[in-house]
Amino acid sequence: MSELHMESDRDTSLFSPKPAFVLMTTLLLVGLCSIMGSGLLLLAASLRGMDLQAALQIDANSSMGSRYFVRAALFLNHVASFLLPAALALWLFYKKKGLSAAKLHVLPTAGTLMLGLLFVMSAFPLAQAAFVANKWLVDQVPALQSLVHSEKLTIKLMEGLLVMQTPWEMLASLVVMAIVPALGEELVFRGIGQQKLIEITGKPALGIALTALVFSVTHFEIQRFFAILLLGGVLGLLFHWTKNLWVPIAAHFLNNGAQVVIAWLNPEKINELKDGAGEDLPVAVILSSAAVFVTTGFFLWKERRLAADG
Repeated sequence: MSELHMESDRDTSLFSPKPAFVLMTTLLLVGLCSIMGSGLLLLAASLRGMDLQAALQIDANSSMGSRYFVRAALFLNHVASFLLPAALALWLFYKKKGLSAAKLHVLPTAGTLMLGLLFVMSAFPLAQAAFVANKWLVDQVPALQSLVHSEKLTIKLMEGLLVMQTPWEMLASLVVMAIVPALGEELVFRGIGQQKLIEITGKPALGIALTALVFSVTHFEIQRFFAILLLGGVLGLLFHWTKNLWVPIAAHFLNNGAQVVIAWLNPEKINELKDGAGEDLPVAVILSSAAVFVTTGFFLWKERRLAADG
């Protein structure tokens, strides 16, 4: 951590390219690579002699081979849509210093990592409360119902990915639903996007908020918009405080991976995960989680202040 703490917020030696140009180029690369990723999904569907919607419909009655096929196709799609453009942008602008630019060159200390994971874990009940509020709001606005209807394919796909009949299927789902998204999305949104937005605006809070907003919008989940927005803010704060991308990557993996592990251990809870289990969380649980959330956040913030002063 000592090497990490040597970097101050004012150190911009690794960011000589204009931040707006880096950001726009990264967005362009994400767009182009996402088209390629969608093409890979269409190719996978055509190899099965199906249209895309039919090819991605997997459930407990599907063959294990079909479920692995969909996982492999989604793996390639996510690598193409996020990991590839992030790697290209870092190489184009920073060459061999790409890892340093994305704050991946130093591993966090065990203490910082544990605080970061506790910070995101304490946000789970808060995210659940945000989901309930979000669902209520959607129910009150008829215009949003069409968006909910468009999410059904995504929901059914997630259900299919959570059908795991062997430990190997569980590991495959962890890779597709937790490991690859944690790496790819954090590189794009926090490693590049958030840093550039903070440089452009000169206001860390605004940069974090804008990144969290884009993060939530690009997930295309209207009923979970607030919950994903909260998660984006949490991950953004973790990155800003620790100046180490491995911390939000680990936290992102924990958030996504927990759903896979719960579904593996309790297959009957798959529908609850889809529908947002825990709507009746006691107020005491939410308040306790909020207290832990604030406390761990304070220690992370204090650690950053001490590092900056040192």
